[in-house]
Amino acid sequence: MVCLLAPTLLAAQTKPWPREHKTRPVKLVFGSDATTGNQVVTTRHFRMVSERPIARQDFARFAKVVESVPQLIKSFPLPLWSPPSEKTIEIIFFTEESAFVRAGGSRGAVGWWDGIKRRALIRSDYFLAPPRHGNSKLQPGPDQDLLVHEMVHMSMAGILWRLPPWFFEGTAEYFAICHQGDGWYLFRDLESMIRDHLRVALAVNKVGDNYHLLSVEKVLKVDHQGWLAETQNEFNGNPYLPYATGLLLAHYHFHGGRARRETVATHLSKLHALDRRAKTPAFPHEDGKLIEERLVKFWAPKGLHLVFGE
Repeated sequence: MVCLLAPTLLAAQTKPWPREHKTRPVKLVFGSDATTGNQVVTTRHFRMVSERPIARQDFARFAKVVESVPQLIKSFPLPLWSPPSEKTIEIIFFTEESAFVRAGGSRGAVGWWDGIKRRALIRSDYFLAPPRHGNSKLQPGPDQDLLVHEMVHMSMAGILWRLPPWFFEGTAEYFAICHQGDGWYLFRDLESMIRDHLRVALAVNKVGDNYHLLSVEKVLKVDHQGWLAETQNEFNGNPYLPYATGLLLAHYHFHGGRARRETVATHLSKLHALDRRAKTPAFPHEDGKLIEERLVKFWAPKGLHLVFGE
């Protein structure tokens, strides 16, 4: 347990970038909450509580997914691993949005990492039955990637408050895209996975052949409160717009060459070493317009035509 709780300072770029990651077996203990009677499953690092009954085999799969994230992030070549100090992280599945909001989740969100109480809040009404995409008549399965996203936040909790939202949200989306289900991650053919994901997520923002996103300059400057505001009242009301730009920025910094990746690794290592009272250094990145030009040029041949700006 100590290895989970003690934040780890990793050297920049000491490991090769992974091609895939498969989760090791997970030990589970099933039970119920003594006060509420809610369903509970406990793993090495987490206590998962559900207001709504979930089939035992499904709950076991979800537990494997949440346990996959600490395994992956601890072994990852960037120093992202900085978990909270509590011995057990609670993940609560709420039946209704009202209960989710009362517990501290943001209205309109479907998942929430509560950094103060150090717990993840999940709306099970969305998680268990996410909306269909396009003209698909198939009922989609539970949104396991939502669990991955929130557990990435948990894994970075110690430095999360020192990072710009575009980075920690884009990083969480990056790992969610790599997740293929049940704790299996692929890092090969990543551009195709991102392209296909954004074609669906930005379908409402497509005009002709072009997908419209928030400008890189705008997203680079937004603070934590501004990020929440940007998820509302944007072009065609798509709350995913800032996440889309954040995802592209995360990919740009992770896969834009050794120098760019090492710059990120060095900055993250500095954050780990800072005293809590010390001022946070600005995240090192290039000019927003230059990044936009490079993103447009990079993604167009891959079938994703991007337009940044209002």
